[in-house]
Amino acid sequence: LPDDDASMLAMIQKRVDKGDAEATTFLGLAYYLGKSGLAENVPRAVELWTKAAELGSRDGHFKLGSVLYNDDSVEEDKPR
Repeated sequence: LPDDDASMLAMIQKRVDKGDAEATTFLGLAYYLGKSGLAENVPRAVELWTKAAELGSRDGHFKLGSVLYNDDSVEEDKPR
């Protein structure tokens, strides 16, 4: 793995762009925690974990379920 955040994120983003479920899950975690030079962004993390889950990542499913169940910053769907 690259030593600096920018190079690592570029490598991860290339894998995400190619549909790599595990890289998508990893990038979601980086956004959720505000790591690797990224600002904390829970909605972006949820978006990435949803994509990872759709690509078949069990870890993506788990992280998505956990954040939707436990995190108060995720907006609840309201009945219309």
